[in-house]
Amino acid sequence: MIVCEPTRHPGLFSDLTRPLENVPKPFLKWVGGKRTLAPHIAELMPNRINRYLEPFLGGGSVAFYLWERVGEVHLNDANAELINAYTAVRDDLPALMDILDDHANHHDSDRYYAVRSLDPLTLAPTQRAARLIYLNKNCFNGLYRVNRFGQFNVPLGSARGQTLYDKTNLEAVREFLKRCQLSAESYDTFLTNQAKPGDVVYLDPPYAPVSRYSDFKRYTQDQFRDDDQVELAKLYDWLVELGAYPILSNSCCERTRELYGKHLMNIVMANRAVNKDGKGRGAVPELLVQPRRSSWQ
Repeated sequence: MIVCEPTRHPGLFSDLTRPLENVPKPFLKWVGGKRTLAPHIAELMPNRINRYLEPFLGGGSVAFYLWERVGEVHLNDANAELINAYTAVRDDLPALMDILDDHANHHDSDRYYAVRSLDPLTLAPTQRAARLIYLNKNCFNGLYRVNRFGQFNVPLGSARGQTLYDKTNLEAVREFLKRCQLSAESYDTFLTNQAKPGDVVYLDPPYAPVSRYSDFKRYTQDQFRDDDQVELAKLYDWLVELGAYPILSNSCCERTRELYGKHLMNIVMANRAVNKDGKGRGAVPELLVQPRRSSWQ
């Protein structure tokens, strides 16, 4: 039987949550985003986090939610385009907003497909970031998908055009990111190089909220499949043995329970608003995994 409520650790873990409107918000639409689950995830973490690592950054909801509680922060994602966008927000925000304003002022179907056809590697970093944000806001259902050549291939969602950014929020995100180290490595390379005893690590790998893992649509040129989930579970065990404190989100299915059966598992209901299939939206059960310890130092 799975534990259905987060396990409390009086005096060490916090039951307090802040309203989501009082924290920086993701500036991109991202499949599997954890904005509504961030308070529940944070409840499983220490009140004060000296070092925080996140190897699958995605939209950044959990990192943003923890911004007042974390000291040293290391954020990573294998998607180099995504990390480049975070870097541009942190280091070149005024120029980024100028380029986004130009995209917004000239948006139509032709503009969308012209921008989509650009090779991001031929663009300056801030132009690359603006391209990603523009495509993300205007593509179908906010999906990020590339073909086997690494080319973004999601069609236009609406020719009407979407608001590309919230200036106040981007400024808040920038202030938080100034405290963060950003990298674009594989999750295992990142953790092997960075993890230390005492670190709090949040892992949110690509997965499908189904009874069995399905073939996750391409997030990078590589896939994240069942073998990767097995290797991730081994790395989770390694983090626990190291003396880190990893929290992991994953699909609520029999396979996940097999992989993490030695640890504590909490069932939560997650709202899914970004999905290629309308039937995949709405509240679905997911697992939050935490180490099986009565206390943590």
